[in-house]
Amino acid sequence: MLSLPSTLKIAIIAVVIVVLAADLVILNANIYVSSGRVQALAVRDGKIVAVGKNEEIRKLAGPKTQIEDLQGKTVLPGFIDAHMHLVSVGLRESGYYLDLSQARSLSEALELVRARVKQTEKSQWVLGRGWDESRWPERRYITKADLDKIAPQHPVALIRVCGHILCANSVALRKIAVTPRAGEFDDALGLLREETAWAFLQKLQPSDEQLQAAILAGIKLAHRLGVTAIHDIAKPEHIRSYTVLHQAQQLQLRVRLNLEAQHLDHLIALGLRTGFGDDFVKLGAIKFFADGSIGARNAALHKPYRDADSFGKLNYDQSELNRLVKRAHDHGFQIMIHAIGDRAIDAALEALAYAKATPERRHRIEHAELLSDSQIARMKELGIIASMQPNFLQWSGPGGLYETRLGPERDAQIDPHRRVLDAGVQLAFGSDGMPFSPLYGIHCAVHAPHPNQRVSVEEAIRAYTLGAAFAGFEENLLGSLEPGKLADFIVLSKDPTHSENISEIKVEKTYLAGQCVFEYDN
Repeated sequence: MLSLPSTLKIAIIAVVIVVLAADLVILNANIYVSSGRVQALAVRDGKIVAVGKNEEIRKLAGPKTQIEDLQGKTVLPGFIDAHMHLVSVGLRESGYYLDLSQARSLSEALELVRARVKQTEKSQWVLGRGWDESRWPERRYITKADLDKIAPQHPVALIRVCGHILCANSVALRKIAVTPRAGEFDDALGLLREETAWAFLQKLQPSDEQLQAAILAGIKLAHRLGVTAIHDIAKPEHIRSYTVLHQAQQLQLRVRLNLEAQHLDHLIALGLRTGFGDDFVKLGAIKFFADGSIGARNAALHKPYRDADSFGKLNYDQSELNRLVKRAHDHGFQIMIHAIGDRAIDAALEALAYAKATPERRHRIEHAELLSDSQIARMKELGIIASMQPNFLQWSGPGGLYETRLGPERDAQIDPHRRVLDAGVQLAFGSDGMPFSPLYGIHCAVHAPHPNQRVSVEEAIRAYTLGAAFAGFEENLLGSLEPGKLADFIVLSKDPTHSENISEIKVEKTYLAGQCVFEYDN
């Protein structure tokens, strides 16, 4: 047997210690893991290498290891927002859009627009986003007449919080001529809905520089909120900006890009499918819009709206939706179908069944708000993921938008997270950017107004982490703090299970691949 000099043995051992030592060790923490709670974790090369007790993990530290004593602070996996519009949120953060989300009356919203008009050169666009008439005493939409009074020479377009309706003034409507689909344009009020609204906005595209600035602003906000990955609803021009930032190593967020159905043929021609990409940018699902929103009164219902003589509207004939969904399925794409009303959910399930959906394909229904027990059972049978937004519960409860639009009986049945989980359907949480805040969404799900809607803190966290990772085929990489997974995690000021107001908990630090990308500054 070869005998090595003692000095060489010591040198070899020292090298091994340095090579195998952790880059980062977290000690004295309250760390959520799949099996319960642990005190410590270790990170090497951007991945978690061990979790356990302080004394076990401390042994993995070497001379160059960064050691952090969290003094009992809570550590969660980084949140994964399973339904997000990062560019839209980023355009508001960067100032491209006037932020109307905090306006608490029609007059307050119009005053914000008036101030922006005064700051803007004549004939230049004033664009706003986030108004919500359900929070106003007036309880009515902004109209063309409102905008014409305060902006007779500026084109103005203001997008409602749901993104399914916008109001434009006379100057704007003269500048951009649209060919409206049936029922999607009210010229007297200046209101555009669904595809007519989106076609209008398509002619007001930001520059590549503005898009990149918006994405960076959105990423900065994501870090403050503890979000390390998103399933983004993207357009081709967004992908170009994401790619530029990724190549410049400025994309400090894991982005799964989901494209709308009109881009399906182009993706097929390129030979692409769900999963193409890397750990930071990856092609996700093809998205179909089966209906609109409850706020815009164009979510498709089996019974009419309580406050309007309307059942809403389906965006596709069933045969057309069947054909398109099957085409996407047959070419290897995951499918996500926006379906809010019960009639739209039926249409989505029919199309997914026609395509021969199976649990392995992990197709999704986005929002899935007005769900019946029979629909939930069919989702379970087909392996359909419920991609839901717990923050939408802000509109539920006595006097809320949902009760106003649907009545108390349907309001009590909307967003039934409890029934979804009890039926064994996979649940993924996202925000839709309304607002972009997982802790707010978790608070809403835990303290919902109706029993059908409420879940435990642990269940809500799981839906915003491992549940969302599963929806993106990434449960082996993300969503929980286990050895071998990417070291994306956050440090909170309080344990959510011991906090009455979860939405007020601060994200103190956000880590991406073991690197701190955000630290709260008091």
